[in-house]
Amino acid sequence: MLLLLLTLLLKIPAAAPPAARVTFSPLTKAAYEQAKKTAIVTKPTLTFPVKKARGRIVIPTSKGPRIFQDKGVGTDNDDQAQYEYQGYAASLKMHLVDGRYWEGGEWLLVSDTGQQLALPSPPEYSPDTRSFVAFSAGIEVSFMLNVIQLYRLENGRWRQVWKLEPSVEPATWEPAEIHWLSNSTLLLKKRMWTGKNSGNTFTYAKLSLQ
Repeated sequence: MLLLLLTLLLKIPAAAPPAARVTFSPLTKAAYEQAKKTAIVTKPTLTFPVKKARGRIVIPTSKGPRIFQDKGVGTDNDDQAQYEYQGYAASLKMHLVDGRYWEGGEWLLVSDTGQQLALPSPPEYSPDTRSFVAFSAGIEVSFMLNVIQLYRLENGRWRQVWKLEPSVEPATWEPAEIHWLSNSTLLLKKRMWTGKNSGNTFTYAKLSLQ
């Protein structure tokens, strides 16, 4: 019986690392604007080793090529797709592709190891480039996601450690701006969809990450 129990325990996968904890602290507009002056914009150096040819982008990975093929560009087909290569960040071993569809779009990250992520916006990297945030506003433009996603680089792979979907009913706000202040702090500007000036008022917050 003990041998059987040990065998079963060995087959249980290790628990995933705990997700990030995010604490919101409200800010006044003046405090937000002052803090925004110290925001850090981090852009990894990009090269362009991949060239689009005949409407096709082919990205080599250790698990085989990732292929992005244009389809129905310039038509009214609801399955049309157009892809544009945005470069390769050698420091992160990641390619970035901009995908545009009949309605909406997504940004695709493809790693040298074959990991592929679909994001609602280009990644905004933390100062140490070990984390990034992606977001989109989905109330005014209903076919877009209303979401904030936080990813961290763990063991050579990006893992989503936090996600917020303010579109959960009743939808009251959407993200308008996000800025990094440090590796563990973000600024958030929220467009509010409540009250008399729906869609034209904003609130502000500082996000502390743990």
